[in-house]
Amino acid sequence: MIRNTIQRVMTSVVLNKTDTHIINNYGFDDLPLDSVKEIFKDGRIFSHFIENWIQNKYPILHVPGCKGHDFTDANNADIIYDEKTFTKGGCRFMPSSMIGTGRTFNQIEFNEKAANMVYCIVSNINFPEIKIIFIDGPELIKKYPKGTIPFKDHDHLFKQVMD
Repeated sequence: MIRNTIQRVMTSVVLNKTDTHIINNYGFDDLPLDSVKEIFKDGRIFSHFIENWIQNKYPILHVPGCKGHDFTDANNADIIYDEKTFTKGGCRFMPSSMIGTGRTFNQIEFNEKAANMVYCIVSNINFPEIKIIFIDGPELIKKYPKGTIPFKDHDHLFKQVMD
């Protein structure tokens, strides 16, 4: 069922507001912190850690495994969230099954999924400083209908401007 964008769903998180956090406690044994910092700038690795961290900081519950979304709202399990990482390559918020070599983008499936999703977009480009913004899927696909936010839009996005 596609959610009507006129009917605003009451999420437990604040939408379109950027939060900035500093991750102070990170490392891996005696690996130099500069090396760990670079590793955490890779969104594929970073997402495994940040999804669990987000659950501890926001009123959403992590859904382990690949269930089509990463979180449910702590107060309404019908509200689902997907975490996407904004890296130096920009941010792709289409389903993971549409990203990568040999995979194809399906506009209809993407629109259906995004219409029912709240996106949790995390910027790790200045790790250990991270920025987090929650954006309703219908708003995001109006501005980025192909599911890709270019790097040049980073500052605009995290200033909470969703025209």
